[in-house]
Amino acid sequence: MQAWRSRIAWAGLVLLMAQAGASGAVGSGAADMAADPCQRERGEWDTACLRARYSGAPVDWPRPQIDAGLAWQEMAPAPAAPAPDAVSTLGERLFFDPRLSRKGQVACASCHQPDKAFGDGRPLAIGEDGLMGMRRSQTLLAAPFAPRLFWDGRAASLEQQAAMPIAHPREMNHTLPELVQRLAALPEYAPLFEAAYGRPQPEAAGITRALAAFVRRIRPAPTAFDDFLAGRRNALDDRQLLGLHLFRTKARCMHCHHGPLLTDLGFHNLNLSFFGRRNQDLGRFEFTRDPQDLGTFRTPSLRNVSRGGPWMHNGIMPSLEGIVRMYNLIEAGFPRRGGEGPQPPAPAPSSLLRSLQLTPEEITALAAFLEVL
Repeated sequence: MQAWRSRIAWAGLVLLMAQAGASGAVGSGAADMAADPCQRERGEWDTACLRARYSGAPVDWPRPQIDAGLAWQEMAPAPAAPAPDAVSTLGERLFFDPRLSRKGQVACASCHQPDKAFGDGRPLAIGEDGLMGMRRSQTLLAAPFAPRLFWDGRAASLEQQAAMPIAHPREMNHTLPELVQRLAALPEYAPLFEAAYGRPQPEAAGITRALAAFVRRIRPAPTAFDDFLAGRRNALDDRQLLGLHLFRTKARCMHCHHGPLLTDLGFHNLNLSFFGRRNQDLGRFEFTRDPQDLGTFRTPSLRNVSRGGPWMHNGIMPSLEGIVRMYNLIEAGFPRRGGEGPQPPAPAPSSLLRSLQLTPEEITALAAFLEVL
């Protein structure tokens, strides 16, 4: 792990990129980069000024600094979850049942644990027989709203996504036809399928539909930031409030992390693909083979982010402050390294990457804010 960290000291992180504004607003570029009225000449931050500027509803907060032409959504509470029904109740039972795997060793919830933001707390996912995957288990908090699922977007629906881990040899290592036979032999499932679909016999489509219905009910756990959004202005302390302001301005986070779930649901290259080296992972390109997708991965939600580590698609970052420090190292045109021999074109890092020039105080404040999302 230490070797991995040293390899990426030069690399960058798209600091939480862009789209913010329920109004579908578009960034205005240079106009957003004016001197901050809450920062004094020597760089100190005026807490009273920040308190005043964030005393109202989000629509009245200082406009985020967004590059010209980029759409964004304002920060907002997470959408309400749909009410449970018979289909999602069946899906919940299936989600937590390790018998979905061939040997009964792992459930969906093994990699998507509610107390870990529906991740698993490991750098890389571990499936049946202890086989390790190549990526971290992605949290499910944005899954109900994502048009493409998985880090590489290879699934186009929650129903399609639900089937893939069941069959994957490094995950549940099962087949849907065999799973249908197994569930049909378990008497506790007959009334659940009857209630959901009007017949007691399991079917493959009913299994994936039920799992998808349960995932659509998943929402972030309430946090201090939710209290702040609801109008309790003392829910954030001074450091966290500064972190919120930096998130929206100097730190450029809202270029990718915005809206109710703090994600643009897009795909970006942070130069963490280990291109041409051991542990190479070219992200969405490995599914689409489109050179534009080289090294890109789906933007995760930052809701409950403090519970979802370690972070990045490969679990390479063990702390939120470390992530902020990595973003802070970015320079325009930082190097792209490759290995020897024939290989695809070097992945182009996201054009949204910038040198942030955050001070130590600002790094600490931004990490403090991430802790309460």
